[in-house]
Amino acid sequence: MPVQSLTVAACEFLTSPSAQQALEELELPSRAQELAFLSSLRRRFAAAEAGWLLAQLQLRARARGRLPGAEGLLYEPEALEMLSAAEVATWRAERVQGLARACLDLGAGAGGDCFALARAGLEVDAVELDPVRARLLEHNLRVLGLEGRVRVRVADWTATSWAGAEAAFVDPARRIDGVRVLGLEAMRPPLSAVLELAREVPAVWLKVAPGFDRRELPAEAGLEFVSLAGELKEALLTFGAACRPGPRAVLLPERVELVGDGDPKPNLGEPGAWLYEPDPAVIRAGLVRTLGVQLGAHQLDPHTAYLSGPEAQTPFARGWRVARWGGFSLKVLKRWLREEGVGSLEVKRRRSPVEPATLQRQVGKLKGGRRGTVFLTPVAERPAMLLAVS
Repeated sequence: MPVQSLTVAACEFLTSPSAQQALEELELPSRAQELAFLSSLRRRFAAAEAGWLLAQLQLRARARGRLPGAEGLLYEPEALEMLSAAEVATWRAERVQGLARACLDLGAGAGGDCFALARAGLEVDAVELDPVRARLLEHNLRVLGLEGRVRVRVADWTATSWAGAEAAFVDPARRIDGVRVLGLEAMRPPLSAVLELAREVPAVWLKVAPGFDRRELPAEAGLEFVSLAGELKEALLTFGAACRPGPRAVLLPERVELVGDGDPKPNLGEPGAWLYEPDPAVIRAGLVRTLGVQLGAHQLDPHTAYLSGPEAQTPFARGWRVARWGGFSLKVLKRWLREEGVGSLEVKRRRSPVEPATLQRQVGKLKGGRRGTVFLTPVAERPAMLLAVS
């Protein structure tokens, strides 16, 4: 059953004592139990109210683990989808706190960044165009005990002058009519509105989709890609005092950064003792060659992100010891796996037409106590395979 959309009337009901008590007492039913669950609720609430309560239980389940106190908050579905991870929001709030005492949160949405900014000790002016989201944000701030640090207003921030503000964080809508958009001018509000804002506010951070077209990047903007536990979360465009040299890759929770310093010349070669797969933030930031210089490693192919070289320690890439490598051959791979005693196999690829699931079926059942990883990637523009065993 899809999550029921919210209205202002729904917000008034959900913030009422009776609804809050019900949400404390109720447990999320399984899909098979949803109709019976709603029928039971309708003995106490109107049909629409029962639907809103079920929707909140579903949304709370989605939010679990994404931010502190998630279990007791109220959510709007699309805003929850765009919610910043708590670790990312905290890291960014500390960046803002180092430059300002107060911050605008423009497009506050579900409030993940607003909460982090307030917890960092900043005075926050949260502006949200959607009255439903704004109403839920006010409620959630009270639940978290942060209402004293945040002012919430319903407004189109592009229609207001923000001269005199110290800093701003902007999180535009990147889902238009239910479809995700990557273009910076396709966001709502678009990049052009943020550029106008940056002429008034001395420090501006803009959250955008990490897959945006780099050709849209304004010359005056800094660029950072942020990953959390190896998952690329967002791209961050920075302006004014917020701007730092880059591009750069930021890895959380380690809080380490790799910064571009020119563009090293391509360094290509055959596989060495170790194979390295850079973090996705490093790849998206275009810093694979930069990381290669740090590791004393080279690329196997100019168009792939695998690096190879001697053993090295780095938080910016995962490494495997190479047991064997050669041109791609199913027959040879099967022999390698037998000889190496591999009983379970993971298949990873870059620029290879071979589907991992297909190769798994072709390899068949394996016998052995060791784990193997086979990498399918070009070496010197020719299809190759590398086997790592543990």
